[in-house]
Amino acid sequence: MKWLLIIIGVLVLLALIVFLVGKLLPVKHTAFQEKRFTTDISSLWSAIRNFEDYPKWRSTLKTLTVINGKQWQETDSRGDIITFGIIEEISETKMAVKILSDDLPFGGTWVYELTESNGAVTLKITENGEVYSPIYRFIGYFFLDQSATIKQYMIDLESRLNP
Repeated sequence: MKWLLIIIGVLVLLALIVFLVGKLLPVKHTAFQEKRFTTDISSLWSAIRNFEDYPKWRSTLKTLTVINGKQWQETDSRGDIITFGIIEEISETKMAVKILSDDLPFGGTWVYELTESNGAVTLKITENGEVYSPIYRFIGYFFLDQSATIKQYMIDLESRLNP
């Protein structure tokens, strides 16, 4: 019985440490990736702007439901549902997309910036994220790559443009 209490005490202490360290970590973070695509800017813009087609090429996306011309709801391969909306758009140059779901332990925006030079287009995606749960902050900071979603998006986009 004594060992059981010790084990429970250690687990409670570990959970408390995870919570407190997570509480000390910043809520906001920024991650970004850049990739150069050998395509024209219109083709790249069309791929990222036409969110209706995302299920055809994004590997982590199960379904997508269009709400209107600037909002949609994604269901990922794990069954998580997130609503997104375009909050800024400058045709073929810049688009900002925000998580509109307010019942998640995270939120934020992705800013897509396109620049064309020498027959290729550079896409920079900047994630301005927020993680509200101290436990999620702890896990994200110490165990996850905060730019992993952007990296996968770029890989999928490359496959979409160069099948």
